[in-house]
Amino acid sequence: MVVIFAALLWYVGIGSLYEALLTIKVEYLALAFLMYFGINLLFTVRLRRVLSKDGVKTSFGKTLLAQYAGMLTSDVTPGRSGYILTPVYLRDQNVPASKALSSILGIQTIEFLAKVIGGVGAVIYLVTVVPTATWNRLFPQTFAGINLGLIIAGLGIALMLTGAIILALFTWSKRAISVFDRIAKSRFLKRFTGGLIGKLEEYKESSHSTRKAIPEISILTFACWILKGFEWYFLGLALGITSIPLLAYFLIHPLVTALAFVPITPAGAGVQEFGIIGVLGLLGIATGPAGVFALLARGLLIFEDLIGIPQIVKSTSLIFTRKKPTDTILPPPAPPL
Repeated sequence: MVVIFAALLWYVGIGSLYEALLTIKVEYLALAFLMYFGINLLFTVRLRRVLSKDGVKTSFGKTLLAQYAGMLTSDVTPGRSGYILTPVYLRDQNVPASKALSSILGIQTIEFLAKVIGGVGAVIYLVTVVPTATWNRLFPQTFAGINLGLIIAGLGIALMLTGAIILALFTWSKRAISVFDRIAKSRFLKRFTGGLIGKLEEYKESSHSTRKAIPEISILTFACWILKGFEWYFLGLALGITSIPLLAYFLIHPLVTALAFVPITPAGAGVQEFGIIGVLGLLGIATGPAGVFALLARGLLIFEDLIGIPQIVKSTSLIFTRKKPTDTILPPPAPPL
């Protein structure tokens, strides 16, 4: 990660970054911050709706904190894998782990599919709008004559599609879960997975209920997509970028944010930033504003996700305490008369 960021600073230039930072319009930055807050509100509504399909009642406020805690954990883990710990942060609401996990994986499946659709749309848009000379100037051609930028975009889309297929199988295919169940019950693995078998049975039942929420997940995911487009649009305006139409932001953010799932650095740090600079460069934006845009796109998320720190601390204390969250202290029995 350090090497990648060092290369990024060398490529963009510290002077260019500094000059771009001086032009930031705080009012548009605040609007971008507000859009991300709206996204987390919709994420929370989405998670609560999916859990309700499985008969689990949750508090909006506590679920919002768990959502921020999950996002903050994903900000510092390779491939954003830390978001799968969100069930741990729901523990103070007595949400069964199997139901929470099936809900999270079901949601992420739709998220990945949405990024695949958006990524394909972004590639079509960029190929249509950006001149071939610009492509060849920013990205070299391979020996096969295919532009390297298109290959990177294709790999990002393929990564998201592969992830979506794997999650869909494990979330909604009873046959795939049964295959994993048989592997876990094998003689060699049984001693390591003994406590997992019962959870898989619970998970199979919960995943069936999660399928009922697919329409609601899709609608809320699309609403979050729109807010993310506005977030990036306001980030662009904060840096004085007015040449990129609103439609472009809606299309390019699923493609570029997919690079955050490349598991070589925490949340694709550095990789996503290079992707943003490359895409904005194709649209005619100088490296200075593009570099600041990339850093703000990550920094804004991390700054707001810090709201989840208290929930992480609380959930960690619940894990290491002997008393379960459902335990209650009963008063001593009254003495006999």
